[in-house]
Amino acid sequence: MSSLRPLPRRLLLLVAATAALAAPATAQPVETLQQVKLLLDWKALPTFAGFFLAREMGAFERRGLDVRFSETQGALSSATMVGEGTEFWIGSSSGIATAIGRSKGLPIKSLAVYYQKPPTVIYTRTEDRIAHPRDLYGKTLGLVPGSITNEEFRALLAANKLDRSKINETTVDWNAYDLVEKKVDALIDYDEMAPSALIAEGRRIMMIRLSDFGVRAYSLNLIVNDAAWADPEKREIAQKIEEAVQEGYNMVKERPADAAQHFSRLFPRLAPRYVDRSMATVSQQLSGPPTGQQTRAGWEATIKTLDQLGLLAEPITPDDVAILN
Repeated sequence: MSSLRPLPRRLLLLVAATAALAAPATAQPVETLQQVKLLLDWKALPTFAGFFLAREMGAFERRGLDVRFSETQGALSSATMVGEGTEFWIGSSSGIATAIGRSKGLPIKSLAVYYQKPPTVIYTRTEDRIAHPRDLYGKTLGLVPGSITNEEFRALLAANKLDRSKINETTVDWNAYDLVEKKVDALIDYDEMAPSALIAEGRRIMMIRLSDFGVRAYSLNLIVNDAAWADPEKREIAQKIEEAVQEGYNMVKERPADAAQHFSRLFPRLAPRYVDRSMATVSQQLSGPPTGQQTRAGWEATIKTLDQLGLLAEPITPDDVAILN
């Protein structure tokens, strides 16, 4: 009968790990991930959590992709760059920017829509009691040059038959300083961006949601270059990206608190209270239809809104602007 005692479990694990390290490098082939550059139309904020969480969750990697993100200054810029197809052939934009770009001949199409309606709000100081678009008469509104929110503001004016000459407009930067310092009475932005940051700081603001006042249009979406979509290899990659990003946004939609926790780890520079509030807002924006769904009716409404404003360079149809299954 042997007198040897069994090796302690910890020692057995150490022996196994050492053996694994000593094995030849060719014993377990590693699949090479395919690198893809994806353009985001703004900064790394919770709006784009679905993209970043897809990478964090390994949703891209499981599909054989190594997706690298780059940023640009707004949805119109992103639509133009993806349309050019020089450096980027896939990226995020907004439904309005996609339709406007397509009407100007940009070879882009929408692959998925994440925001079924604009998250855009006109936000003001609570004490100023600006609760309706008509309350902007005689007030000063700050607008950011080149932002898609300018077109959305025009849609708000048209939907509510407002006289634009009765609203004072001025140019501002991409921040809320002018409102805080009382240089303007109102600003316009996505709910989950500057307004959420102010609320997280404890400031009291009021918001006019454009979607509550007749602005019907698709917003955040995934777009792809026509030539890339016509290429079987890139089309397959685009479909994998769509599936992966859907996983990321489903997490935001179903578990916003968990999504905020993961996002805060990725971007510790952002205040946790802001991320929590912003992520909850994004989750609400995603409620309703299945994540990423786009319909002919939704695009017809978007196109109609833009056509009534004269923002389309040429007539377009839903089939021109979207990949509809």
